[in-house]
Amino acid sequence: MSRLILTAGTALLVSVSAFSQLKKFYMIKDSPSFDTVDFYLKATATNCLINQSVEDKSPLTIYGNPDLEKINPSFKSKVYDNTCYAKLALDEYSSSSFSDRFTFAMSRKTEENDFWKVSFTDDKIYRLNLNYGFGNADVNLTGSPIQKFKLRSGSADILVGYDKGEGNPIRMDTFFVKADFGSIVAKHMELSRAKNVITKIGFGNVMLDFERGISETCRVDASVGAGNLEIILPEEQTPIIIYVRDSPLCSIRMTKDFEEVEKNVFVNRSYNIEAENLLTFDIDVALGQVYFKHPD
Repeated sequence: MSRLILTAGTALLVSVSAFSQLKKFYMIKDSPSFDTVDFYLKATATNCLINQSVEDKSPLTIYGNPDLEKINPSFKSKVYDNTCYAKLALDEYSSSSFSDRFTFAMSRKTEENDFWKVSFTDDKIYRLNLNYGFGNADVNLTGSPIQKFKLRSGSADILVGYDKGEGNPIRMDTFFVKADFGSIVAKHMELSRAKNVITKIGFGNVMLDFERGISETCRVDASVGAGNLEIILPEEQTPIIIYVRDSPLCSIRMTKDFEEVEKNVFVNRSYNIEAENLLTFDIDVALGQVYFKHPD
């Protein structure tokens, strides 16, 4: 599982040189008619960087350098009820089967074209719904006011999270990630300020990093099919309770500082049901593996 960090952390290195070739494709003009941006992204097979930008002043700016003979980008936006709904679709022209899409994605994975960059500001509230098929993505949420976050990886390698120190300026309602076959690394989850974290894993891999602890309550609900879930736990000062629903075919590794107070219910020494920073895990595992560990 530790290879997830290396894989996702270097996912976009093959595309860094593409920055010099990026062209502005789409943007949303700022307006007092909306204070929230609801952004939906569907990318069949691409490399993508999402972050907050100091240079771009518009609520949403999209750059790209696609091969237009292979990719058909489209963008739509509308304002309704104080919210700007924006949809970016990066679909390939011909993809009759899964094998076709896989071959297509692998053949251009190291090419400099088909790289996209999406930028936000800190002047709006954002709801993000990101869907990746193949490729790589780096989603840096540092400093961005994120109300809701949803991320799905078909077979993509994705790094999502925050730089140290600068977290979400607002309380996030839900942080949702789903890995069908791909890999998702979520770094510095404490900075998301999420009330609820939902993780669904089919055959993929997910790592949730809570290393630095939390200052507000957070509930993590995770279901694991045949994949792997790794959870980096904070130090003992953070009160934690873990509920587990397992099966004879799964594997769960718990750290030594947790006590089983009843069947499949574990707490650490700092556990307090009334704690303002209680971290709760509710884990359902079928065939996969779940690892609870402290930082190395």
